Amino acid sequence: MKITLIVALSMGLIHPQSEKFNVINGNPSEIVQSTSFWLSGSPIINPATNNRMILQISSASLFRIDNSDTYRYPNIDIGLKVTKNLALTYKSYGFRSGDENPHVVGGGLQYYFGSKDTLDWSSTFQRVDIKGLKYFSLTSLLVDIRKWYDWKNFKFRLGVGSNFFKQRFFSSSNISPVAMKGQINFIGLDFSLPIWTMVLGLENRISTQIMSSTIYIHKEIF
Repeated sequence: MKITLIVALSMGLIHPQSEKFNVINGNPSEIVQSTSFWLSGSPIINPATNNRMILQISSASLFRIDNSDTYRYPNIDIGLKVTKNLALTYKSYGFRSGDENPHVVGGGLQYYFGSKDTLDWSSTFQRVDIKGLKYFSLTSLLVDIRKWYDWKNFKFRLGVGSNFFKQRFFSSSNISPVAMKGQINFIGLDFSLPIWTMVLGLENRISTQIMSSTIYIHKEIF
């Protein structure tokens, strides 16, 4: 029964619901910003864990603050804790969204620090690219810092970060200017709860233009 529920939840999280990569029929600036903000999501690795590897599956829902548009896309992340203070992250996956076949690939690192006995701060540096789209390619960079808190069985993270993006429209799109750069600053608040041998959590990031809410499950091994 547990395995069935886990499989069903995982399939629901990674199944994309949006088909909003078409900059010809939509708002190019809005689509690029929302795509970059989604790509900047990173796996949430507990600094105190003794396990070496984590697999995280999640679904990100993005809400535009300036209008009623919403976006929903999947994330699949792998994390490898190489030392007590350092973890490496990686993602590479593809999916079908309407008539598009995007491929997401990237990685980064997470560094943990704090007092002598407690690692309750984390910083993340990450680069992710999306390829395979008809009208544009995009590189998304993430820099953030978070503070971890414990309350009963819950774990919380609170912090700030910035998402930098660089995008290029293909000539077939006939959109000018051809290239676009930008930065999205945000506040982040997350919480997680262990369920069986896994962790269920919710990550929230808020900027002046976009709000992202990501539900995730992850499994720690080794």
